[in-house]
Amino acid sequence: MNLPRVLLTGAAGRLGSVIREDLSERWNITPVSRSGRMKTAVFDLLSLKDMERLFDQDFDLIVNTAAITEPSECVLDPVKSWKLNTLWPRRLAIHCAAQSIPMIHFSTDLVYSGGIPPYTESSPAVPSSLYGWTKLIADRFVLNRYQEALIIRTSVLCGEVNSTRTTFSQDILAGRVRNVYVDCWRNHTPIHGLAGILPDLLERSFSGIQIVAGKYARSRSAYAEELLTNEGKDISDLILTYAPPNTPSKLHLQVRSLFRQLVDQICLNMDNK
Repeated sequence: MNLPRVLLTGAAGRLGSVIREDLSERWNITPVSRSGRMKTAVFDLLSLKDMERLFDQDFDLIVNTAAITEPSECVLDPVKSWKLNTLWPRRLAIHCAAQSIPMIHFSTDLVYSGGIPPYTESSPAVPSSLYGWTKLIADRFVLNRYQEALIIRTSVLCGEVNSTRTTFSQDILAGRVRNVYVDCWRNHTPIHGLAGILPDLLERSFSGIQIVAGKYARSRSAYAEELLTNEGKDISDLILTYAPPNTPSKLHLQVRSLFRQLVDQICLNMDNK
């Protein structure tokens, strides 16, 4: 059986590396990144020449995880963030629409400002950060150019990854993050469950904006305490504090029952391996 030929951008990052690892038996993946880490092909998505080289190849699906995801990095280099987070997905949507290639693009719950939960796909989106604005405008660009594209809005990614870009749970367990917010609520999302659900979403022909995230919203502090407790680690080193100004607080997401079931099943299957 011939596997679908899939272009995966951002393949050396948190989510991209997991998609590549977990779906390698279901997809024939061409992994690309700007860094070339983890044996990925080097393509600079900010380079028109490199874009054209990618678009000259034939793929059955394109999955875009490439982005500058740290809000602080976006502030330090807003031009680069705008080009990669916003203009690149727009250009990709134009190409996919012209070639009728299915496209999956990843977005974020930080397109919402927090405060009027639970948020759904149709909730008003008013970001409180530059990062959120780059992602929100990208969502609009993609749908404007390619209505059949699938845009997945997700929340804090958690779980074990091999990328240099670690997840929130890895940072907590390693002691790299000690300050945890008691007033910042997010749907902490199992990264392997999120990656594993992608073929099912395609087979069911989902398109447009879809919220796919952890089942329940919890404060960052509650999640960290539960994680450490479950791992038999001391929680006394955690510093419970309030989020800094302009940090969205109540970002509860309303996740479809179907998506919760699929993510849970993926995670259960992995635990049983």
